[in-house]
Amino acid sequence: MKVAVVFGGPSPEAEISKKSAESVILALKKLGHEVFPVELDGELPLKLKNINPDKVFLALHGSPGEDGTVQGLLEIMGIPYTGCGVIPSAVSIDKDLTKRILKSYGIPVPAGITIFKGEKVNPEDFEFPCVVKPSRAGSSVGVSLVKTDSEFESALEESFRYDSKVIVEEFLPGKELTVGVVNGKALTPIEIVPGREFYDYTAKYEDASTRYLVPAPVNKNLERRLKFIAEEVYRVLECRGAVRVDFRLNQYGAPFVLEVNTIPGLTERSLLPKAAEYEGITFERLVEEILKE
Repeated sequence: MKVAVVFGGPSPEAEISKKSAESVILALKKLGHEVFPVELDGELPLKLKNINPDKVFLALHGSPGEDGTVQGLLEIMGIPYTGCGVIPSAVSIDKDLTKRILKSYGIPVPAGITIFKGEKVNPEDFEFPCVVKPSRAGSSVGVSLVKTDSEFESALEESFRYDSKVIVEEFLPGKELTVGVVNGKALTPIEIVPGREFYDYTAKYEDASTRYLVPAPVNKNLERRLKFIAEEVYRVLECRGAVRVDFRLNQYGAPFVLEVNTIPGLTERSLLPKAAEYEGITFERLVEEILKE
């Protein structure tokens, strides 16, 4: 196939997107495809028109790109692409909307409220510790663990740097877990053990002491529960291709969905390839599965 790999753009996660694209391009070439790297900018329609690809492989993270905007452009141009469609992408990038929908289907999500930029809030109205994060940013960009009311204002300011809508969410003290879903089938859960107190951007991409336990050391009942919920999330949000569902356990060991990544990272540190590898799926085969769905 003639495949255009689209990456980068003005997203805060552009650098991670470029790393994902490098891995994908190498895999696609090994698989025998004709590959065209394409950086996301205002000339994207013209670039794609000149290439005339059989399919676009989206290696975009964050907004724009993972939010349904590029998917909408490709729909208008009539070019097939990998991953979720316009509406699932637009909904899933917004943690607030995602939580509302999942909650309506009985899928457990953390308690919290949404704050819009310009609203007045009183730190005394919140229980600490809590998590403050942008509603529509990924890769743990702008996320803070807040322990006291004196930290609250600065955490809000940091999150509002990336979005005009911020979520203040209860902090769940248990394990951090993630489950990849490829074409509707959940993979082995992974436990994330950050090298620092909280799994923020630094712990995710820069701290070499962060560990990933594959498979997650959980009992069979919890493993089944995690996989079941991940597949339900995939179905309810009408996802396509490969996604990753992130969880955190509460003090009783019950799982809650934190967010859904509709274009999971495909770098050397990314979690979806780690889960696939554990199940005997090579990186090239994973890329092929995403491409052909």
